[in-house]
Amino acid sequence: ARFVVERAERARITKRFRSYVDPVLVNYVIEHPGQDTLAGQVRELSVVFTDLQGFTTLSERLQEQTVPLLQEYMGLMVPIIRQNDGYVNKFLGDGIMFFYGAPLGDEHHSVHAVRTALEMQEAMVDFNRSLTERDLPNVLMRVGISTGPMVVGDAGPADASDYTVLGDAVNLGARLESANKTTGTRILMTKRTTELLDGHFLIRPIAKLQVVGKQESEMTYEAMAFTDAAT
Repeated sequence: ARFVVERAERARITKRFRSYVDPVLVNYVIEHPGQDTLAGQVRELSVVFTDLQGFTTLSERLQEQTVPLLQEYMGLMVPIIRQNDGYVNKFLGDGIMFFYGAPLGDEHHSVHAVRTALEMQEAMVDFNRSLTERDLPNVLMRVGISTGPMVVGDAGPADASDYTVLGDAVNLGARLESANKTTGTRILMTKRTTELLDGHFLIRPIAKLQVVGKQESEMTYEAMAFTDAAT
């Protein structure tokens, strides 16, 4: 009887835990019970940052109704991230931080990151259409993608750790998301990201940018479309 009760309680807690932490990490921890912590490792990964331009104006108009609209938006985007093997790391207001290649290895992390960004932009068309139908202003999604060596693992104190990625390549991804405002683009990515795409996407060079916090400039590119869908 105790076994049945404990098993039911374990299932209940696991289900609840999945709503706070990406299921990929939950499954990884369950399958590796001997690992109390996920120690930091340096690995080449791809990290993505998104943000909504115009959402502040929208939230000022909606007030308390902003929360259900944000839930609607996240409900569209998170499944796209997970379907492409991405790990949802953080919700940053109306922004999302996610990465590819950990905790499970993924040799095509760059391809999956760019594919996700393009599919999310496609989903934005329907989302904005629904806003128009409700007489609400449209919003624009900006995306920054960076590929490079990162430290991935548990960060923070033992009683409040966060499985995340750290390093210059991560900071660069966040800076590129913001840089879209200056370059007039929607999906900015690093040169290293493009080197691993293997012709799956139509891309164009944008500019050498020197972002805040870096002394050297970084060549950037924009993902335009899937190659097989390009006109």
